[in-house]
Amino acid sequence: MQRQEQQQVQRQQLTQDMLRRLPILEADRAALVFQLARLSARNEKVAAGSGTIDWVAEAGAGFEARLFAQIEEGSGSEAEKRLQRQLVTALDHRGLLPETDVVLATRLGVETIDIESARRALLFLEPTGVGAKDEHDCQYRHAIEQDDPLVLDVFEAIEAGVTDIPGRLGITPAEFDRVTRVIATLPKAPVLYEETEQIFPELEVVYKDGELTATWFSPMLDSTTEMDHESKWWHDTLTMRAETLRAIWDVIAERQMDWLKGELTLHPLTRKEVAEQIGKHESTVGRAIQRKYALTEGGMMAWRDFFVRATERGQSPFMIKRAIAELIQQETAPLSDKALTEELARLDYHVTRRTVANYREALGFGNSRERERQLWKEGDQ
Repeated sequence: MQRQEQQQVQRQQLTQDMLRRLPILEADRAALVFQLARLSARNEKVAAGSGTIDWVAEAGAGFEARLFAQIEEGSGSEAEKRLQRQLVTALDHRGLLPETDVVLATRLGVETIDIESARRALLFLEPTGVGAKDEHDCQYRHAIEQDDPLVLDVFEAIEAGVTDIPGRLGITPAEFDRVTRVIATLPKAPVLYEETEQIFPELEVVYKDGELTATWFSPMLDSTTEMDHESKWWHDTLTMRAETLRAIWDVIAERQMDWLKGELTLHPLTRKEVAEQIGKHESTVGRAIQRKYALTEGGMMAWRDFFVRATERGQSPFMIKRAIAELIQQETAPLSDKALTEELARLDYHVTRRTVANYREALGFGNSRERERQLWKEGDQ
């Protein structure tokens, strides 16, 4: 009986460890650099190795110290503040605290009610959303901070599954649409450092003299230094992440070699196919390619854009968007969405007019009338 209980505990520990590792696989390079800088600031055994982004690392190095200062200025006993600091060090790379109160209480040797109290205290820290349980909880905290009280009212009504929210809240459908657009833009994670449009690729690939050379920038710890339990866990986790990403990339590179050579051609490839080749679950592949980019001969490329449906031309959203952009940039007179749809069909990209409109808007192009007005303005200058 005791042996069975020990095996069950071991299985639970392995499951928890796997759940801790999966978000690291999904994280982008900047998020991991931030987290590693946090760790190295309070643990001399954590020595950053490759993939560092200086300004992100600088922001991460002082992150916990700023939160600790806020905790110290707050109310509560020293024991309560100590537990709050422990929760801060348990924050993941997004600044969230997804582990359950029971798991945290067991790990820290306190009662569940103490964890609940410490979580509530984190609500008053900046940046907003620190310590939220998940992305939805973080958005809720940002809704509370909005100057417009309607944002919180609509958020809570949607959460409660209320029907006819405009009628229940006494607002117009137009006002409801405006507020829901605000809600859709609420941050899903705390803003840990100044946002930037700069993309940090996981690797750069260059095709030269008949060979494809990949230079990886994946964050890794320095394995030449002495490690404690925490630093070893991170070293092993980052190593597993790098191995998984490289295995996935090898399949991508083999299938999409034409693109990597500089040709504007993508071949059919699915996540399921990659998963089967590398011996991983399809969902693992899906999580791994999130927010990953490669610098290629064709420019910066999101890994997800290398996955194409198995059709004659490969109905890749990326390729369709690229074709739409080229058609608009080459037009002598603004083309309607219907005309763009017909031109795409001529290029063997068969999509609906609504899809064309969505992709056009995502690219930042106005409709034909808006583009025509822009041409008039430019002609008058």
